[in-house]
Amino acid sequence: MDLSQHMLVLISTMAMTVPLFGALCCLLQDRHKTLFRVLAAFFLAAAVTELPTALQMVVTGASFVTLLEALWLLAMACVTPLIWLYVWILTSEDEGLPEKLYRHLVLPGFTLLTSGSIVLYLVLADLRLFSVSQETLLQAADAINWVFWALVTVVIKLQWGVYILLVYRRLVSYRIRLKDLFASTESKELRWIAFVVGISGFYWILSLISSLLSYMIPDYSGLPRLAYFLLNLTLQTIMAVWGLRQRPGLRPQENVARVPEQRYANSALTEDATDRIAAKLRKAMTADKLYLNPNLSLWILARHTGVSENYISQVLNEVIGQNFFDFVNSHRIEAAKSNLRDSDDTILAIALDAGFNSRSSFYSAFKKVTGQTPTAYRKAQGTVDKFSTNLSV
Repeated sequence: MDLSQHMLVLISTMAMTVPLFGALCCLLQDRHKTLFRVLAAFFLAAAVTELPTALQMVVTGASFVTLLEALWLLAMACVTPLIWLYVWILTSEDEGLPEKLYRHLVLPGFTLLTSGSIVLYLVLADLRLFSVSQETLLQAADAINWVFWALVTVVIKLQWGVYILLVYRRLVSYRIRLKDLFASTESKELRWIAFVVGISGFYWILSLISSLLSYMIPDYSGLPRLAYFLLNLTLQTIMAVWGLRQRPGLRPQENVARVPEQRYANSALTEDATDRIAAKLRKAMTADKLYLNPNLSLWILARHTGVSENYISQVLNEVIGQNFFDFVNSHRIEAAKSNLRDSDDTILAIALDAGFNSRSSFYSAFKKVTGQTPTAYRKAQGTVDKFSTNLSV
């Protein structure tokens, strides 16, 4: 075995060890058990995909090699459904499982039956429990190779593309929902998952191109295996580090009690009721300046006004015409505009004083509402930031 093969075994072993450690840590979690059990299952499947390469120096028997390949095939069919299920639970408000989950078990189940049948056939043949000719064994080997090729090259590769799109779509809907519940969303946007999905999608496209080139160019050797294992190790490390610290994002803070729906529980909201709620919401911003709280959420506003979050959302959408995020940040921006005109404080200080928790979120929200950056707005008002030379627009 040459040096490159030793490197592959080393990196593959590392890529197997990281998810195994992640799975162990997930199983030790006492809270959000459904979420972490699914993440543990993903880590175990990811670890199994490394087995054939990691153990190639110690496993030489044909039966054991076939067993490892069968396990690898099953794990490959389970990885993307499990990461999708993890993201689904992570981005749901009740941490519940999706409806019709069985549809996502079809390909893993078929792969399990196929792999199990192949292994059983080879084991029985190896034990000589039934007589088979050498020609029959060769034909069976050809059939097994064809099944593996069809599943790996076509079916599972297509499955990966489908689930990458499903995870991306789930993240988009989750970010939209965040703006109904939080005034600051940057820390909850799951950008690390978007990064993992983006890199996986990029590699998936490269693998499709590589598969096409392998048919068009006889001497084409495909993507470097070392690059694949290095990428896999990197993504597994990101999943382990961030996955273990990540908690569901659409949940109220532990110290914020939810307001029960009792004020208008027995009837639909009347016009007078919606006007009263709208007045309470505006008062909470203009008089009470609740927007100054950088961690303001729909639940905090509900507790402050004594109105349930469902009714607040209804009034915001139907009467005021804004989601919670835009409603709060519009008041923050008005306060910031006043400070930009009347003070020479730095942009960062003004952003923090207005309730934003970062300069970048302030710039993004300010430009969305005014069409200008804060620095451009200040210059247009005739006020120059004394620190502007040290801050980029």
